[in-house]
Amino acid sequence: MMKLIFLLASAILLSACQKLPAPVCTGTALVGGQETSVNIYDIRKIANQTEYKAGPPFNWQWVSKTNFTHTTCDM
Repeated sequence: MMKLIFLLASAILLSACQKLPAPVCTGTALVGGQETSVNIYDIRKIANQTEYKAGPPFNWQWVSKTNFTHTTCDM
């Protein structure tokens, strides 16, 4: 039983040590009517539409460029 508790505690502590990748640029998005600064971690183009892999509040999802009012991305 103690071994199981130790393994679970170790797994939880080690998972918190994961480093985030460096953002490639930042953007400003309207979330709930308020401007929010969002880190952008990757950029891709699909069918002539630019998408950004955005961190919180977009939860690391690919979102359309149209969700942002301003970005520092060069694409």
